[in-house]
Amino acid sequence: MSESALLRVVNAQAALIAALDAHDLETLDAANVELAEALGELQAHGAWRERPELRDTLIHALKSADAARGRINFLADSNQRRLERLVSLTRGQTPQAYRRNGRFG
Repeated sequence: MSESALLRVVNAQAALIAALDAHDLETLDAANVELAEALGELQAHGAWRERPELRDTLIHALKSADAARGRINFLADSNQRRLERLVSLTRGQTPQAYRRNGRFG
């Protein structure tokens, strides 16, 4: 495993977290692309167990991934609550839209 590849993942995760916190869609999209490329590079380098000196950096990367996951879950929940409030403002009359089962209703 390359330390530079691992650091690239950590930096991409930091950019992703910053974009999530800023609610900046363009930066979020760019951070997602960068993270995907960095993870691909990291995967190409092989097993991390062969390099015990990378342990701390790897732990930091895992903590950053968990922090990003928490923000994504929070934002998803926030969006769900906003949608529910909008539906309640229409007095329960939901607009016509395709449902999860693929039917219009």
